[in-house]
Amino acid sequence: MTFIQRLWRYMIGIAIGTMLAFFFFGSRSCTKWMPNPQVRQFLGEAGLMGDERTRCLMQCGAVTMADLRALLEEGDIQYSASDVRNEQGTGKYYRIEQDNRAAEFVVTDTTTLVRSLALPEPPGSCDCP
Repeated sequence: MTFIQRLWRYMIGIAIGTMLAFFFFGSRSCTKWMPNPQVRQFLGEAGLMGDERTRCLMQCGAVTMADLRALLEEGDIQYSASDVRNEQGTGKYYRIEQDNRAAEFVVTDTTTLVRSLALPEPPGSCDCP
């Protein structure tokens, strides 16, 4: 058998395998098991709760719980700015940024605490620390 024949048979096998994979798996995605979706699911399962400043901004109307949930689901997780191993002893937290918004989501026993909320233009009527 020549090299061309082996290459031809190899390519036919690759094509058949690819078609079978698309037939069996269809439009299902394997990205649910990547780190980002796993972290988002882990943070969102327990429910969100804001720290003092976040609650103050929510009372002023600068941010809503839907905004925090959207930041969690659509933002970029900044692992370099996060403390995922709890090396500082302050609790495991993830920094998530999107556009001009950013927040740290701290993992606690029962809920996820939102702290260090940064907004593009904080409202002038709020006197939040």
